[in-house]
Formats: sequence, structure tokens, C-alpha cells
Amino acid sequence: MASTRQSFPRMLGRALLLRCPWCGGRPTFLRGWFRRVDRCRTCGIRWHREEGFELGTVTVNTIVTFGSLAVAMGVGFVLTAPDIPVLPFVASLFVVALVMPVAIYPFTYTIWLAFDLAVHPPERAELDDAMAAVASGDAAAGTPIRPPQRRTRST
Repeated sequence: MASTRQSFPRMLGRALLLRCPWCGGRPTFLRGWFRRVDRCRTCGIRWHREEGFELGTVTVNTIVTFGSLAVAMGVGFVLTAPDIPVLPFVASLFVVALVMPVAIYPFTYTIWLAFDLAVHPPERAELDDAMAAVASGDAAAGTPIRPPQRRTRST
């Protein structure tokens, strides 16, 4: 397992290939297009590093989707000006808006993890925890993610 600080371009390249940004291993924490496990199955690093980590993935997905919509609108305007067929134009943008978030869904997790690891590199305790998970076989087993437990108020 890589224990030294990685460069962001290298981690981003790994993320774009759906590999673990930290170790470059495959299989990573992705178990399918929409399913994940809690750790990279190669190096053991957790993808969910802190509370609210998914907000970053949603942000990446939104930025890429809106960017693709802007490009599609620009191309559509240039190709069809001056007589823009509104209904086909809006329908094609609607398809882009529906397909793009699904198409990039797993990439957003690896991209955001790469960014987070570059900004906030794992500390020794996190790396030790990851190595212990690999040694015990927990990371290789790919424990499915459990939804957070709701706290109930006692009266």
C-alpha cells in the first residue's frame, strides 16, 4: 500500500480509470455501477472518510452534468441558428440531463476521493487502520455499506 503522499494528477488519472486514487488498485470500493463497499479492496482505505462525504460526489456530478448541458446548448444553438427547433432541442437537453448523472455516477466517487486525498492526505492512524483491514481480510471481503442507524429520542 502506498504510504507516501501521492500527486493529484496521478490520483485523478487513477480515479478517471475507476481505480483507487490512493493505491491504483482494482478492484476498488466500487462493486458495480451503483453499489459500493466501505473500503478499497486492495489497500483498505475508506472511501467515506468523514461525515457528509457524499456531498462532494454530488457536487462533482452536478458540475459535470451542468457543464455538459451548457456544451450541448452551445453546440445546439450553433448548429441550428437562426431557426432553432425548440421541441427537439429541449428534448435532447432533457435526455442529456437524465443520462449524464447516471453515466458518470461511479466516476464522481473516485474523483472526489482523489480530490479529498490530495487536500487532506490520510494520517498515519488512517493508514494503519487500512493496513489492518487488509491484513484481517475485511477489505478483500468487501463489506457492503450499511445505512446509518437512526437515533431515537427517549422521552
